[in-house]
Amino acid sequence: MKAVKRATSTADSTHSYAPIVAALGLDFVAGSGAAYIANLDGQVIWNNADYRRFAVSIVPDGYPAVFSMPWPVEEIIAALVKTRRPVTRVDRFEIRGTAYEISSTHYGAWRGSSLIGLAGSFPDTWSPERTTNHQLSQAQERLEDLTRLVSDWIWETDAEMVLTYVTPRVSEVLGFHPRELIGRNLVSLGRFMHDDPGEDANPLIATHQRPFRDRGFVMRHANGSDRQFRMAGLPVYASIGGRFCGYRGTARDITSEATALDLAAQSQGQLIQAIDSIGEGFALFDGDDRMVLRNDRFVAMYPKAASLLQAGITVTELRQALMASGDLSPDTVERMRNPAMWARRRAVEDVAFVYQLADGRWIRATDSLTADGGIVGIRTDITEIKERERALYEAKEAAEAANRAKSEFLANVSHELRTPLNAIIGFSELILGETFGPIGNPQYREYLNDVLESGRHLLNVINDILDLAKAEAGMLDLRAELMTLDEVIDSVLRLMRERAMHGNLVLSAVIDPAMPPLFADPRKLKQVLLNLVSNAVKFTPANGTVTIRTLCAPDGDILLQVEDTGIGIAPAQIQTALSPFGQVDGRLNRKYEGTGLGLPLTRAMVELHGGHLSIESTLGIGTTVTAHLPGQLVRA
Repeated sequence: MKAVKRATSTADSTHSYAPIVAALGLDFVAGSGAAYIANLDGQVIWNNADYRRFAVSIVPDGYPAVFSMPWPVEEIIAALVKTRRPVTRVDRFEIRGTAYEISSTHYGAWRGSSLIGLAGSFPDTWSPERTTNHQLSQAQERLEDLTRLVSDWIWETDAEMVLTYVTPRVSEVLGFHPRELIGRNLVSLGRFMHDDPGEDANPLIATHQRPFRDRGFVMRHANGSDRQFRMAGLPVYASIGGRFCGYRGTARDITSEATALDLAAQSQGQLIQAIDSIGEGFALFDGDDRMVLRNDRFVAMYPKAASLLQAGITVTELRQALMASGDLSPDTVERMRNPAMWARRRAVEDVAFVYQLADGRWIRATDSLTADGGIVGIRTDITEIKERERALYEAKEAAEAANRAKSEFLANVSHELRTPLNAIIGFSELILGETFGPIGNPQYREYLNDVLESGRHLLNVINDILDLAKAEAGMLDLRAELMTLDEVIDSVLRLMRERAMHGNLVLSAVIDPAMPPLFADPRKLKQVLLNLVSNAVKFTPANGTVTIRTLCAPDGDILLQVEDTGIGIAPAQIQTALSPFGQVDGRLNRKYEGTGLGLPLTRAMVELHGGHLSIESTLGIGTTVTAHLPGQLVRA
């Protein structure tokens, strides 16, 4: 109420404003600019000097307008009743021939739920003097805000290039207070960089007086480090007479940007050097299949098309250039017509492409997709690998041919030897039987027995050689039939019992009663057991044991074992024993006779059934040889 008492009433006493002010319950007059209080008819019953000056200004010849609100009273009352909140509006008034937009706020005076009066205020910014000052203040505030917000710092010089003004922003980028720079020559604080050979070394020469922009300028920071800027400047001239007054301009700090660009250029240079140093051809294509980068090795692979292999060429253009250049072999050109061999298809499917150049070199092309959809192509010269493969293939072919020749030779020799051996054996048996009369001298009978025994041994050796040759040539026949292992074992025991007894050995068999019938070749399994038992008897000292066992393994395989208590085999010599003609005791005067064909032939016969042979042995304790026959041979 204190402010109301200071104000001057211009209304009739019948229009008392005291109840309205009391209802407003606020001191809105002090410091609020132009203010008024009115009744619900829009009659102003109180106002202050700023309001009266405004009212007289909008109607110069109508001083009574002071007592009437210049706003639409009905609209204001309707808005107050609807919201019961102050109403702010902007209205256009013409004052002394100039239009002004004035923002005003209007309040309601309430008694209970009834509106009993109005009050309002608005800033006194409409007068020309105050308007000009306000506009200047706003412009200055706007300029200061912009200079604080932009990353550039702003400078101004006189005609001698002496700084007369710098914005506070310079403290952040150079570490100097503006007062430390004002009064110093701008050119003396740094140096311009030559971005273009045609540019002036110093665009701030007074005789030039031309605008410039985006010029590199290096200045020294307060801490002694160099900072890089991009400078722009405009010459300033006096409004009267056109005298040159100096320059105004901006400086943008690009130190971090320049450092980043230098690091990026350095990294790119290192990357290019690394790519050039690799032994493979390298090419990088972007998502549009255009070449971005390639190394010299890539270009050297295609000498005739080298001039075309530049950045910007597409994958399709590259393929067409290579096909037309003559760098590729005719077969490669034909294969490249197939879309499945195109780079992007191969990159998606991760498929390598091996092709030959016209000069005979072989190239392996691998292409991979990058994260942004580009393609990395690697071209590897595999000519040396191809040559080694060809040499290995030729060596393999030669070895197989030699093996076939050996097998044929052994078969032929065996056939040629078996005929006279059969005659020797037959005639020996005939003479020993004294078919055509008695033998005159008993010594001859002994000699004939030796001849017969040697012939039979030699025939067995020849048969083993022939069987082994057939096995190596893949010509060993398998004549499978339904059989039981106990029948085969009984036959072997009958044949080998006399030899075992002669060596004072115990020969026995342990047969699993649950052993099922097998669909196998009984003659070959009998030969397997004969070979194994014969070896066991031969290498087991007197009073030893040789045992044949049959087992059903947990994995379903059938195990046929021959276990002895003989001299054993060193682990390092097991592989020798399994090789053709391999002898554990290789001396000519060795204690035990044999050709070294028994175990290799046995292994071949087991493998012919789909199984494998294993040997477990300890020197001085004994040996166990196991034929693993697959469970598929079992027939219910």
